[in-house]
Amino acid sequence: MDTSGVSQLKRKKVIHAAPSNEVKSKMASDAFMKRYSDRSKQYTRYITNMCNKYRNEIPKMKKYPNILVNEKHKIVYCQTPKVATVSWCKLFLVLSGYKNYSDVLEMSAPKVSAAWKKHVSLLKQFTVNEQEEIMRNYTKVMFVRNPFTRLLSAYNDKLVAKNTSDFKHGLQKSLSHAIIKRVRPGNVTGKYDLTFGEFVEMLVSKHYYRNIHWERMYSICHPCDINYDVIGRMEDIENDSNYILKLVGTNLEFPKSTGTHFTNSSSHGRVVQSYAAISDSELEALYQRYLYDFLLFGYEKGLPKG
Repeated sequence: MDTSGVSQLKRKKVIHAAPSNEVKSKMASDAFMKRYSDRSKQYTRYITNMCNKYRNEIPKMKKYPNILVNEKHKIVYCQTPKVATVSWCKLFLVLSGYKNYSDVLEMSAPKVSAAWKKHVSLLKQFTVNEQEEIMRNYTKVMFVRNPFTRLLSAYNDKLVAKNTSDFKHGLQKSLSHAIIKRVRPGNVTGKYDLTFGEFVEMLVSKHYYRNIHWERMYSICHPCDINYDVIGRMEDIENDSNYILKLVGTNLEFPKSTGTHFTNSSSHGRVVQSYAAISDSELEALYQRYLYDFLLFGYEKGLPKG
């Protein structure tokens, strides 16, 4: 008698246990790291190719830029002003052991600026041989941003008067008046009222007033001379930053945005509104001035799309 059917009915079903939350979390983390590792490698290859293509037009680095160093996690970070520098300086303060994460997150920008200069190592503080070893063996990172939104952020942060006793008020006034003298010859009213249009005029004309906050990104961190391991983008700052923080073995996370800051100029509506009064010819001239920031870092010509 054929009992195979009965035997099959008696067989116990094999039940596979569902993966635990810990396993699921690790799987998600591994997938995230793989995805951003691939993206990072693709982006740095693109930038390397662009650097090779335009090498003759891009001045070579004369000395290392302002680079923060953490020896424990073997990471170096080049500051690009108006590209989440305060947040990354906060992270370096935590990595340096200055204060714990929650306390550092509560620090204001002026306090962060004062603290990292005292408690975070800079590349230039090491010997020449040590610098070369660090730049050869540490994870090297920098961040970039759409040039047009970065310029708007620089204008709002450094040149627009706020109804506050902000510590930067004196610096803002000084910068604003210096530029007004250039774009309004013989018409200095004493008012603190530099417009965004006048700021753009200064940037694209012979009246250019040098300041690192609107200097071209490629000339600050020199990606054509320094072989960065990761070049993150402001447009995906949390994910790019968290990838880097995991990559170098920290348990930190990038500080999440908590609302709209006065200088946050990333919103598409705000960018469009601010640039509405800028003529097509001025916008083209602005693009040409920051041409290699657009080309090297893969930003399309024109205002960013929503």
